[in-house]
Amino acid sequence: MLKRLLVAAGVAMPILGLANAQEMKTVKVGTTNLSSDIGLFLAEKRGYFKEEGVKVELIPFDSGAKMVAPLGAGDLDASAGAASAGLYNAVNRGLKLKMVADKGTNIAGYSYKALMVRKDLIESGAFKSLADLKGKKVAIIANGAADESVINQALKKAGLKDEDIEKVFLPFPQHLTAFANKAIDAAISAEPGVTAMVRNNAAVRFVGLDDFYPVQQTAMLLINGKFAEDRKTVTAFLKAYLRGVRAYAATLKDGKIAGPGAEDMIKDIAEMTGIKDTALLHQIVPVFIDPDGQINLPSVETDLAYFKSRGLVTSDIEAAKVVDMSYVDALKPVLGPFARPK
Repeated sequence: MLKRLLVAAGVAMPILGLANAQEMKTVKVGTTNLSSDIGLFLAEKRGYFKEEGVKVELIPFDSGAKMVAPLGAGDLDASAGAASAGLYNAVNRGLKLKMVADKGTNIAGYSYKALMVRKDLIESGAFKSLADLKGKKVAIIANGAADESVINQALKKAGLKDEDIEKVFLPFPQHLTAFANKAIDAAISAEPGVTAMVRNNAAVRFVGLDDFYPVQQTAMLLINGKFAEDRKTVTAFLKAYLRGVRAYAATLKDGKIAGPGAEDMIKDIAEMTGIKDTALLHQIVPVFIDPDGQINLPSVETDLAYFKSRGLVTSDIEAAKVVDMSYVDALKPVLGPFARPK
């Protein structure tokens, strides 16, 4: 009877709408507004989170490393992250963190990270192969970052060791200036910086990471222990996220953002990252994000083994303890198959 009276009075929809809004779970997510955050951005902009009954707050941070403490403390439910030594050490200290979905993988055809070499070294013939890394100053984003393991793979291919190079720890945005000032000889860099350095004649894209590290798990989504216990909300959150990832993946073609809907996707990425030069976004090698959210466990294990070999992680922690793909695995039959971009 009450329902009929409300409908007759024309107030049923507002009241029901308010009830639904109150039922929505709020999820606080740390982001860096990098291109690999596009799945989160699209899920929010296109209403996927709302459709799955989740209210998401995207909170910007300067780096993924700065998200670990608030994630562990419960101030964030989820965040962007990388398999760094710091992450494993945080878990060793008792923080219950889990890697639950891919947020950026470097693969053949979509090697958005590359070994960059100063242009004058290439033109003079001083740098011809990976063996020429010996004695060079090589920029890496941070001490204990996965990129330390990456450069180690390049050195191993050339028969060299860590001690054969001088590591310079520099954030990606500083690589171009460092090359221009001849402060570094080489670097493990990421797009859009890679293309920007080439355009400015500061460095050459010597090889993509896939030349010496075929599949490298660069970034992933992390969640804390408390959020992990709410499987219903985590699953809804990841379902919406993967819908965003799939919308992005559908625009990838031949190693570029050049498939159906590419122009709109370029605009979305420009809006998210603040990059106004859309021509640059057309030229870059875009990040690959697995449409099923699968994390490449062998890569995570390779990087962890390297951290242990250098004493950056001293416990016997295993990658499988931190990686939990049960959430995205449960979504496979729900989302259905998706053709990977070529």
